[in-house]
Amino acid sequence: MNAPLEFQHKVILLGVKIDDRPMDYILSRIEAQLNTESQMKIYTPNPEICLRAENDDFYRHVLNTADINAPDGFGLKLGALILGQDLENRVAGSDLTPQILEKLGSSGLKVFVVLREDSLSTPNNITDLMKDKYPNVKCKVGIMKSSDFENCDKLLNTINDFDPQILFVCLGAPTQELWINKYIKLLSNVKVAIGVGGSFDFLTGKIKRAPKIMRELGIEWLYRLYQEPKRLERIKHATADFLLACHRWNTRIKNELRVNALAVIRNREGKILIQRNKRFANHWQFPQGGVEKWESVAEAAKREASEEIGAPISAFGATTVLSEKNEYVPPRYSQLLIGYKGQSQTAVLIEFVGNEKDVDVANSEEAEEVKWVNKDELLTYLHRDRQKFAQVLLKYL
Repeated sequence: MNAPLEFQHKVILLGVKIDDRPMDYILSRIEAQLNTESQMKIYTPNPEICLRAENDDFYRHVLNTADINAPDGFGLKLGALILGQDLENRVAGSDLTPQILEKLGSSGLKVFVVLREDSLSTPNNITDLMKDKYPNVKCKVGIMKSSDFENCDKLLNTINDFDPQILFVCLGAPTQELWINKYIKLLSNVKVAIGVGGSFDFLTGKIKRAPKIMRELGIEWLYRLYQEPKRLERIKHATADFLLACHRWNTRIKNELRVNALAVIRNREGKILIQRNKRFANHWQFPQGGVEKWESVAEAAKREASEEIGAPISAFGATTVLSEKNEYVPPRYSQLLIGYKGQSQTAVLIEFVGNEKDVDVANSEEAEEVKWVNKDELLTYLHRDRQKFAQVLLKYL
C-alpha cells in the first residue's frame, strides 16, 4: 500500500508528522494562502513539543491536524536518524517569523501578534520593532492572560476588528497550538495562524540568539543554557530525553506488537457498522484502536468506537470478547505513527443500543463516513486487506 499524500515529504517522530520542506516552500505556501478563502494552521514542533505529544493523545492529534509542521530543532534530525528516517530541512520559528515579515510585508500585510501576559517583549517593543524594521507591515498586538484561555471573547473581537491576514500566536507550547486549534474558526478573515513561541523575543533583542556556527552544529541549546541556567530541565527534555524516547520507539517498532481492539458493532436490526477510512480511497473497515494499560479489551473497543464514529459510550450495550486474534504488520508510516511493529488484534462484538443520530463523524480523525450493512454484504464492502479476518468473524454475526 503506497503512503497516502498526507505522509509524503514528511518524517514521523514520536507519532508527530513533521514536514520535511525548506523555508522557500513554506513561504510560498503562506503567500498563496493569503489569496484563498480557507485557513491554514502552521506549527513549529521541536524535540520538546514532540516529547510532550508522545504522552498526550489530544495534543498529538492537534499537531497532526496542522497544514504545515515546520521542523524546528537540530534534535529532530538526530531523532529521525534513530528512527531510520532522513530529515533534510530545518525551519526554526525564530527564522520563519522574520522571513514572513520581510518577504510578504511589502504589500501592506496586516498581522496580529498574540502575546502572553508575562512575555519578555511588551506590545510597545513589538510595535517599535515593526515601525523600525518592517514599516510596510500593519501590526497590532494583543495580550492573552493565562486565566482567559476558555473565555477570550475580548481578544477575539479585537483580532476580528483589526482584520489581519496572518496571526502570530506567541503563547508557548502547548498553549499556542491548542489555542489556534480551538479559536481559528472564529477568526474568519485570518488566512494563516502560526504558533511561534518566543520568536519575537529574538527580534526585539530581549533574547540573543546563539552564533550561527553553533546553530548550524546543533548546539544552540548549549548557548541557551549559558544564558539561562534555569532552563536545564527543559534542555534535558529537548536533548537526552527526546533521543532516548526515539530509541525506545525504534526498539518497539522492531520487536513489539501493540494490543489492539476491533469493534464489531451490531444494531437492533442485525446490521453491522463499517466506516470509510479518511486516509485511503474507498477503504471500508471496522472501528479499531490500541488498548491502553488501564483498560480492558472490551473497554478499549467501546472507547475507540466512540472516538471514531462520534457516538457516546452510552450508545454501546453488551459486549462479547471473541477468541480469535489477528496479527498483522502495517506499512512503515503506520508503525512510526503508533510506535509498534504491528498489531495483535482481538475482535469485540458490541450491541448498539443508541440511534442513528448518535453517530456523527464530523470531528473524527479516522472516519470519513459510516454505513450499516447486512451480514451477507459485509465482505462486499470491506477493503480486501480487512476481508480475511472478517471471514473468521462471520460465524459470530
